[in-house]
Amino acid sequence: MIFKDVRPKVWHRFLRAKSNNRIGTAYLFTGPRGCGKEWGAIEFAKFLNCENPVEGSCNRCPSCTKFDGLQHPNLKLIVPLPGSDKSTQSTNPLDALKKENLEYLTDAIAQKGAHPFYKIKVTAARRITINSIRDLRRTIYLKSQSSGRKMVLIFDAHLLSEGMGESANALLKILEEPPGNTTLILVSDKKSALLPTIISRCQPIYFPALSLDQTRKILEQDGIENETATQIAMVARGDIHLAKELSAQSSADILNEAETLAKLMTRVNEKGWRDFINSNAMLAARKPEEFKFKLYLLQLWFHQVYEMRSGAASSGILPGMAESLGKFNDAYPHADLAGINKILEDTAESLARNLYTPLTLTNLLISVQELLKGKIPLSVA
Repeated sequence: MIFKDVRPKVWHRFLRAKSNNRIGTAYLFTGPRGCGKEWGAIEFAKFLNCENPVEGSCNRCPSCTKFDGLQHPNLKLIVPLPGSDKSTQSTNPLDALKKENLEYLTDAIAQKGAHPFYKIKVTAARRITINSIRDLRRTIYLKSQSSGRKMVLIFDAHLLSEGMGESANALLKILEEPPGNTTLILVSDKKSALLPTIISRCQPIYFPALSLDQTRKILEQDGIENETATQIAMVARGDIHLAKELSAQSSADILNEAETLAKLMTRVNEKGWRDFINSNAMLAARKPEEFKFKLYLLQLWFHQVYEMRSGAASSGILPGMAESLGKFNDAYPHADLAGINKILEDTAESLARNLYTPLTLTNLLISVQELLKGKIPLSVA
């Protein structure tokens, strides 16, 4: 799949900027999770360094080949990393990584080059570290040894603001005095988490969610057969990361787990709630991505409830869910589904804020009961 075919409006903006020789020093690519923002940043950087560009990158020159592996000397890629006591002002941020994290990051960058929707997730990485920005400040003003434009891509840029926000403040100093022939691209799902002063210094480019058809085609390119790819695309709602996670499991397993989680969360049961809190707090600590995936499944469940309540066509409801969704709506006719979705999002984000997970999960369960308007039947099954 070619980026300019998926995002023609965004690509036209890239072309216009280059043809008018008005390349910005800083951009902010925003949009929902899994919509191709990181892919767009890579393709823009590749295009600006291509040796034979016409209406896009030639994909044949030495520069394009290096960008395909994310190994171009003009490319600086910054991603969230774990904090470390070994980090000092003079230390390369990679030197502070554990061996297994460094090996993963090396492999993940190669994977990202080959598969643009691959998400780099270093274990225990919850912020853009101050050391990464210090390293950037040491190197960004140096003269490049190769022709073309220096490109700095900061993925999950909202994590600059985590902790005391020292990384965001350090980056702000670069944005206030940007070096020549250099472009920084901040990529984020959560624009509101960035400092207003950083936002104001970046040209914004918004990426809408992928369409159902685009998501389906991407899954089919991964070898998923048409009917399954279509069902997953309906569930993922434009989030290709979630679509790929769902495609790795059977639809029956997904439905069963989503329904089980919803029942555990909505029923008032002391033992059930205690088990829910203990097991998920442990999962969040040991395998945060699996914990987030469970929250996505809960969001899936409540979105399907909403689809049925709003009278969506049957094509919008996953096979096998209609009966349970109908019973849920009968049991909770006044449930604030948007509010439940919001509290689930807040719970997922609590990981990055290092909040006490058992307390966060307790708040989730209590808040959901309030959002259900106090209607707590003995059984929804």
